[in-house]
Amino acid sequence: MATVKRLYNRSDEWLKGLSRGPYAVFLGISGGVGVLIAGLLVSKDLLLVQALTIALVMFSLEYAFGLHQTTDE
Repeated sequence: MATVKRLYNRSDEWLKGLSRGPYAVFLGISGGVGVLIAGLLVSKDLLLVQALTIALVMFSLEYAFGLHQTTDE
């Protein structure tokens, strides 16, 4: 359990250090991959379209508004 917590803390610090653009790219990719994996488990209807759509939406919202960033630029 300590290894998982240490890995989480390291990745959290790395993500907090990213600027708005790279953070938005990371958030979009992780959202798209999450939808893709969940869709594979549930159904296969328009799966790629849904994954690409959520990736684009997450990227553009984060890049435009920066809601998940804790540091000011």
